Formats: sequence, C-alpha cells, structure tokens
Amino acid sequence: MRLPRPVTAVLGLLVLAPALAACGGGADVSVGDIVDARRDDQFVGKGKASMLALPIGRLEISSADPVTKLTADDTAQLEEITAPEGSAFVPITWQYDAGTFGDYDDYVESDATPVVDLVADKASYRIPAPQPSGIGADSFYVLVSGDGKDASLQVEFDGVTQTVALATGKREEGRAAALYDLKPRRERTAACTTDSKFDVDVRDRLSDYACNVTRTARVPYAGGEWAPEGKDWLVVTVRTTLRRYDKVAEDLRSGAVYVATAVTSSFRMGGTKPVQVIEDRTRTACPDKTRGGCVVVYHLVFEAGKKKPSTLRMDQTYELSLSGVWGGSEGRDTVKLTNRARIKLR
Repeated sequence: MRLPRPVTAVLGLLVLAPALAACGGGADVSVGDIVDARRDDQFVGKGKASMLALPIGRLEISSADPVTKLTADDTAQLEEITAPEGSAFVPITWQYDAGTFGDYDDYVESDATPVVDLVADKASYRIPAPQPSGIGADSFYVLVSGDGKDASLQVEFDGVTQTVALATGKREEGRAAALYDLKPRRERTAACTTDSKFDVDVRDRLSDYACNVTRTARVPYAGGEWAPEGKDWLVVTVRTTLRRYDKVAEDLRSGAVYVATAVTSSFRMGGTKPVQVIEDRTRTACPDKTRGGCVVVYHLVFEAGKKKPSTLRMDQTYELSLSGVWGGSEGRDTVKLTNRARIKLR
C-alpha cells in the first residue's frame, strides 16, 4: 500500500480527513490512500472506458464501480481491506495508447509532466501520473470520501486542464480539444534533394547530398507551448545530409576533396520565420565522426495560418574541410557552400 496522499482544498473548501482504521481486519487505510491492484489490467472491460488526449499521447482509462471492500485476491498485498465508514475505493486502470504515444514527441520539446487529481464528493486527491511509456498498464484503488460514484479525473499539462467523468466518460477538453483530431503520425518522408540549388560549378560533384521532408501537421502544442487561443502550430521535419564535395579543376584531370564539418540553416514558410527550430540532437551528427560529413535533422514549428503553405524555403551554409587532393591539384584548407532550397510541402 502506498503512502497516504494529502486531501487538498477543492471549490474553496478545505477538506480534513483524519486517519480512520479499517473495519473487519486487514490493513489500516485512510482517505487519500492508493492501493495497488493485483493485476496490471485488472479493470479493463469491467466498467466505463474513457480517454484523455495529451501532447505526449492518449491516456486510456478504465474505471469499475466503487467498492467498500477489497478481497485478498483484489490487491497486490494479498490481504483483505475494508474502507472506513463513509468512504469507498475507486478502481482505475490506465495506460498510454502505444499507437499514439510519442507520435508528435519530436515537436513537444517540454519537460512538463501531467499533474493528476481524482475528484470525488468535492474533495481532490493528488495521484501519481502514469509512467511515461506506451507499454504496459497500471491498476490501483483510490480511497475517497463518499461513495465515489461521482468521481472524475482532472489532468493538467503545462497549464491546461482537462476533466473526464469516470462513470460516463464525458470530457471537458478546453484548449486541448484539437488534440482529439490528430491522426497517428506517418513516418513517410518525401525527397527534396532536387528542390535544393548549390552554388557550385557544373563540373564539381555533390553526388551524396540528400534532403527529406515529412508531411506537415497542425498541432495545438509544440515547442513547449500551447498555441495561442483559437490557433494551431504547423509542424514539419527536414533532414539533410552532405558528406563529400569534389572541387574539380578546369582541366578536369585534378581536383580537391572536401568533407562537410558544419552547417547553419534558416527557414521561412511564406514570409514567416518559424517560432522554433528544434535541432534533433539524437539524430544529428555534424560532423559525423563515423562516416564523415554532416547529417542534421530539424523539427520546425510555425504559427499556422488559414491556408496550408505549399513551399518551405531553406537557406543553408556548409563549412567543409580539405580531405585530400588528386591529379597533382592543390586545395584550400576550408571552403563554404550555400544551398537555396524551395521545398514542396505535402
């Protein structure tokens, strides 16, 4: 049995809950206590199923009818527990939907975590948020004052609170409403290599440059912020790779080989700069110490307009270092290349 949770003030009322001994044997419990259920998925299919959409994924909830007595088979403690008079146990199973968990995580860029309160009979009970994973469920009982039949969950994420009534599944979504319209994220990308134009001579070689772009999506939360009231963020991801550049001499029989070591990029959509450019540190390697060259992944957050833009403008400046020469040629220690890309969006 977990440690008691404090009962907090709700609707301006200060609720006091003195410790009450359990009747009929078993462990002593107090209002606000959380008791682990015996099985992880204990209440799935046994009551009302509901769901809350959060920026990190959809939280699936199952709640059975409140009870006043737990048998030894009900709890992880394998002991009988009876609720004190005037209280009841509210059973809950929850987990993140593995099909949506982390779908838009690339754009979230936030350390915020859900803050969860169970509200029953005008009292609020803070309970630990579910583990941030799309794998496995967690089942438990919360001991509340009253019969627990009006119990609801209030989940706050970065200042926006949603509520779901456990008995009916009815939600109050507020500014999070647009999360319910999001479709599972598709990882498919389109090539944008031919949309890029480098300032190189026609005899030079840039054969290993590659550009890929995802589909755009409208989301209410990105870059650690909720979109302004009544608006959305428009997000898209761009990945570029440049490893080797061959500068060929005019005689076409000699030249120098350069390897990309750094890149700076700027973006515009229409005439608008992104609200945030999130460089994906887990997928970016610039310079790539294993294969050489630069691989960079940018997650872009724009304020969405009424119409979906058709083009993303990307300007890049690459810095490259001399790797070798051939045919008796000479080369500079470093060179710079610029890329002007007009990327078609889907």
